[in-house]
Amino acid sequence: MWEELREKIREFYPYFFGFYLLSLVVSIFSKTWKSFFYWPAFHGAIIIFTVLFLLTFKLNWQPNFKLNLNLKNLKPRLNLKENYLLWRAVSLKVFKLMIILAKEFFNVAGRVIKNYFFFIKKKISAVSKRSWLKIIVIVIFLLLALFEGIGVLDFIVLFYALISFLFVLDSRAAAGLALILLASCPFWLIFKKDILAESAAIYAYYFLIITVLTQIRELKKEKNASIPETEDKI
Repeated sequence: MWEELREKIREFYPYFFGFYLLSLVVSIFSKTWKSFFYWPAFHGAIIIFTVLFLLTFKLNWQPNFKLNLNLKNLKPRLNLKENYLLWRAVSLKVFKLMIILAKEFFNVAGRVIKNYFFFIKKKISAVSKRSWLKIIVIVIFLLLALFEGIGVLDFIVLFYALISFLFVLDSRAAAGLALILLASCPFWLIFKKDILAESAAIYAYYFLIITVLTQIRELKKEKNASIPETEDKI
């Protein structure tokens, strides 16, 4: 179970970290983005996910230092000079321990960062040229939308729509979101939240469009996949 959870965290973290950086940069130029997020919680979430991501790597760290502090030698009846010399020796050992711990920390952090970059490099090298072309198309559309001053929710929906259509995600996810949004409309109207009901209906319409477009892509993909099988049988 831990192995499966570790893989999920390692797959999810780069996307979440990328969205965090994008939101941070866009919030500098857009007041809408800056006011949309509760930034203390967002910062806290990225810190927690970063710690969890780092824990997914096997460090195999064993400290290569040994510090002997014989505090039993401290005797209250020693004279001031002897106590001063003894405390100075202890302070020097503690200071050396702090230096060694700092070195060990930076060594471990360096190995984790190195493993992270190897992990990212492996993921990037596994991306095909066709997928890179799709990613470039998505980035261009998102940049144009940002320049037009698109809102945060609309940006997220557009981002999901582009990924769902170009990479042919499971259309049932968009259909499920559309149904949930449609089902929530009567409840918003009961509580006299007309604006929220209208927004839910609009986004439900968006996700229905995403569902239809993705299903068209799914059918085309299945048709192309079935052609070689038919040729093999002939």
